[in-house]
Amino acid sequence: MPATAPRSPDPDTRLHTELLDRARRFTASDTWDLDRRFPLVLDRADGAEVWDAAGRRYVDFTSCSGAAPLGAGHRPVTDRMVAELARGGGILPGPLSTLRVELAERLAAHFPVAERSVFLRTGSCATTAAVRLARVHTGARTVLTSGYHGWHDWHLQDRAPMGPPDRDPHSVDFRYDLDLLDELATAHGPIAAVVVTPEVNFFPEEYARALEAAVRRHGALLILDEVMTGFRYATGGYHTAAGVTPDLITLSKGLANGTALSAVCGRAEVMNACEHTYLGNTYQREVTPFAAALATLDALADGTALTRMQEVGTRLVRGLNAVFARHSTAAWAFAHPTMFDVLFADQDLGHAFFQQMWGRGFLMQYGGRFMPSAATTDEDVEAAVATADGALTAALEETAVRDRRDGDVLAAATQFAEERFVATPAAVEKWFGGVDLH
Repeated sequence: MPATAPRSPDPDTRLHTELLDRARRFTASDTWDLDRRFPLVLDRADGAEVWDAAGRRYVDFTSCSGAAPLGAGHRPVTDRMVAELARGGGILPGPLSTLRVELAERLAAHFPVAERSVFLRTGSCATTAAVRLARVHTGARTVLTSGYHGWHDWHLQDRAPMGPPDRDPHSVDFRYDLDLLDELATAHGPIAAVVVTPEVNFFPEEYARALEAAVRRHGALLILDEVMTGFRYATGGYHTAAGVTPDLITLSKGLANGTALSAVCGRAEVMNACEHTYLGNTYQREVTPFAAALATLDALADGTALTRMQEVGTRLVRGLNAVFARHSTAAWAFAHPTMFDVLFADQDLGHAFFQQMWGRGFLMQYGGRFMPSAATTDEDVEAAVATADGALTAALEETAVRDRRDGDVLAAATQFAEERFVATPAAVEKWFGGVDLH
């Protein structure tokens, strides 16, 4: 097997450099759009493969940030979209369509909590809509949150330097700490809802059950942000696997395999708050995303795609851990194979290692989640693991890490969790031991 991802011959690096200059002039953010040491302008994707503007090929281990669990350009999905464009024109003059009704019914069958659904375009919009529904339904204003819920102001205020200049006093982050949740609920009550993104590699399913019990004690609604986990963690979503019953869930990544679509689903009693607030959007009239979502649900229905993601993720986790052990490096790939994390005791080494992997044709980023798609091949995994040996050697030389074995996984997890999703050290220390690292 090749030690690096195969590349297209004679990449046009001059064109790529020119495109980077144009991107920076007209649209790109150096902070959010371009990696500092390996900036890319991408051109096209197919399955787990992606090509940049210079023609260089990469293997994508992110599933396009989780949006395409079947792989980019999955043929049954694109065929359904093209057929719907030809048949129905793509957009209708009213918000209700046959495909919207059909999709809501399919979601109700797939997620028992989804008695009713409303549709939007992004995960950020879905979580914001869910919070509004909770506030309208309960009459309370305060929401307690943990995890990432998108870029809207009510959420980002506690994530400097990303946050807005004005604070919303009715949105308070309890940082995955259930003791802090109790304190805040008592101090700020009544509470409309508790909104949580499952961080499945740091907090076990037992945590979700303890969370639900705490939320019910305080008489609040439970909203699970399943934008990431809804179609990737387990059939029926994270909440089904964990044995909890949220009042509302939000869905997006994977719902339409890369096409912009999101949903808020939940108990009819809570969802009926739609009658008392406005959640309309012009592009709910666009029916092509509904067609994509129906085709995606068809592809996911028998569980084969999820099983494939689990298989390739498991092999990649084991392969990376073997490389780390061979180099006596304090680093760990761990937990759920369809959306796993990698920790390094030395943060500079972690960033350097994945920059080396990126430069050798594998899209993966330290601090980002690893989400192989169902289109990932065995050869992709074998090539990535083979490449990791040389990449780690180069990263160790680059960073001059001397005490490569020196590092504790709990300390690394605590630092990582605090930086990425603002969990308290106490919360991580209490719950992380319940995560299977093997």
